[in-house]
Amino acid sequence: MRIPSEPLQREQFYLDLIGKCLISREERKADYAALRSYFLFGSAPEDAPAIFNKIYPHIDQLSSFLYSAETTRFSIDLGAAVQVGEQRKIRSMQRLLNDDWLRSNTDQVCSNALLWSLCYNTSYTKLIIGPGGSLNPYMVDPGAIGVLREDTPYTDRQEALVHTYYITKSDLYSRLYAHPKRDSILKRVTTSFHEQSSDVPEGIDRIIMNQSDPTMMGNVNLDLSGMNRYKARVAEDTVEMHELWAFNDEIGDYQCVTIADPDVIIYDRPGEKMFLKGELPFVQFCPNPQYDYYWGQSEVQRLVFLQELRNKRMSEILDLLSKQVSPPTALMGFNGILDEKNFALNRAGGLLASDMPSAKVERLAPNIPNDLFEVIREVDSMFAEASGITPVLAGRGEAGVRSKSHAESLSRLGSSRAKKRALIIEDALEKVATLYLKCIQKYQPIMLKDDDGNDFIPEQFTDDYIVKVDAHSNSPIFTEDLRNLAFSLHQAGAIDQEGLLDLLEPPMKQLLKEKLLTNKAKQEQMAMLQQQQQQQQPQKPSSPPNLQEVA
Repeated sequence: MRIPSEPLQREQFYLDLIGKCLISREERKADYAALRSYFLFGSAPEDAPAIFNKIYPHIDQLSSFLYSAETTRFSIDLGAAVQVGEQRKIRSMQRLLNDDWLRSNTDQVCSNALLWSLCYNTSYTKLIIGPGGSLNPYMVDPGAIGVLREDTPYTDRQEALVHTYYITKSDLYSRLYAHPKRDSILKRVTTSFHEQSSDVPEGIDRIIMNQSDPTMMGNVNLDLSGMNRYKARVAEDTVEMHELWAFNDEIGDYQCVTIADPDVIIYDRPGEKMFLKGELPFVQFCPNPQYDYYWGQSEVQRLVFLQELRNKRMSEILDLLSKQVSPPTALMGFNGILDEKNFALNRAGGLLASDMPSAKVERLAPNIPNDLFEVIREVDSMFAEASGITPVLAGRGEAGVRSKSHAESLSRLGSSRAKKRALIIEDALEKVATLYLKCIQKYQPIMLKDDDGNDFIPEQFTDDYIVKVDAHSNSPIFTEDLRNLAFSLHQAGAIDQEGLLDLLEPPMKQLLKEKLLTNKAKQEQMAMLQQQQQQQQPQKPSSPPNLQEVA
């Protein structure tokens, strides 16, 4: 897009662009609040938590199938035009990437981003360059992001993106240590509470939110202290900040604009000074993309009605069991049933009395069905069907399975839906790893050695490469296939023992490699000694031929 050069027009252009990007933010934040409540508590924000929240363990299990932070490792694929000598540097660059990936906790940040992308519909991992070129990954909530075109998928295709965050005034003062207009900027910005906390307990909040249907019948136990809803409380005044990334056609790079409330432009600079040229520091995690909706589909949203059905059925079962333990009691022999009497007959331990002399006492215990939890089991199976988790894939037995190979075949075929989403997450991980390695090349002058023992720094490595997840190691679903493939390649002689260790990634792999090299050197030394001994031994003279046998 074309960004005006005149200061007033440029400022108005930025503010108008931010407003367009955040057009649906408040609506989405309300939806995310409801999805968060169902994910954590199995109920709507205004309702009491469910007796058993089926959504959370289900999503937790699904995310474990899609991504394993412990086993994920990366490899580097060079471009077709790269010189042969660059291949000698790949081993050191791969080790540097994998070590820094774990050291900076990027694996855990990506795991958290995946979990909440299943809860909402999208989440982000943002890479920030710290002091000394260090990389600090952060997860960003989708409610803090806005894009210009919500009808266009993929972040790389967006012309503008806005990140909204909050910062204290003291922190802003320290970050503007090199800004020439620091004092004037701080005088213009305004601070407010990030989230206005209320002195009213959450139990009272729920009563107020339910005032449209204030009917309360029977004994009402109000827990006014509520429960922990995992909501952060911030008492310090904060400044609302907007970080706008708009692609500037004139420079072929994003323009990064930092604006503080109320509309105070602090920085206006090319993205190359903040991150990498032509790259956004945001990587989207969207396990269920949709071709005409940028944010994608929420996994929790498709489970909400099943959880509601489960909650309703559980409340009915508990009510039925309570009536069985303490059935209602009625004095028979009176005329007419009022609403209060009907309520007493439908409540556990209820008592309906009459002053008629012909009345008799009768306990109205309900009949308990033989299979009371059949509907609950059917709803649980619907949860698994909604996300493509078969019983064999979940580690449960299946009727008709006759052998281990049969179970492995069923697991391989039943995991196809989970594999499809695991490959989508794999693309996001590869994007994060590629940006990570490029940042290492630009900001970290670390001394490395290639396969020939020559010194080089990451910046001297080629830029024509992409980082790939090595052998689909991000998902446990592919583990058994990778294991079988590794042993098959070793038996066929396609890889040696060191290559087998690289594919299997066993514990203490570096120690095993060192022992393997030590044993190999000892074997070569023993073979050389045996060869020398054979050469030093005198040869025995051959016996003369027997003349009779020759004749």
